[in-house]
Amino acid sequence: MRSKGYRRGTRSMFSQDHRKHGVARTNKYLEKYEIGDLVDIVVNPAMMKGMPYKYYQGRTGRVYDVKPRSLNIAIRKKVRGKYVIKKVIARVEHVRKSRSEEESKKRIQEMDERIEKAKAEGLVMPRTKRQMKGPREAMEIILENNRPVEVGYEPYIAIF
Repeated sequence: MRSKGYRRGTRSMFSQDHRKHGVARTNKYLEKYEIGDLVDIVVNPAMMKGMPYKYYQGRTGRVYDVKPRSLNIAIRKKVRGKYVIKKVIARVEHVRKSRSEEESKKRIQEMDERIEKAKAEGLVMPRTKRQMKGPREAMEIILENNRPVEVGYEPYIAIF
């Protein structure tokens, strides 16, 4: 018979790294969260209060309400072939800001700058979609002092 406890199977999931044990640092409490922020749920096992269920460990969600010590987070969960919005309440010790949108926001900002520059100079508008990397360019190999070497296996000869 297997136990079906709330924290079953979390021995390694909720264990802290070597020399990283203990309570959260002060800067964890000073971080500012706003409605609409993307956050990653990363449980801190030293803090029992406000700990989300183990399924949500490592998941990314969007903040829809901010409380003094906790955040309400909306997460998409796949249930029987469709996605359902699950609402999770987690304390700030178990949450960190997600960096998943940084690259796309940076790319959009650079594209906007290029479009503005093209408009100002009266040039053709640059392509806004990302282009696939094409095949490598052709190159010539000179074989004068670089003769090909035959690579292969030598036949095995039993010596006994």
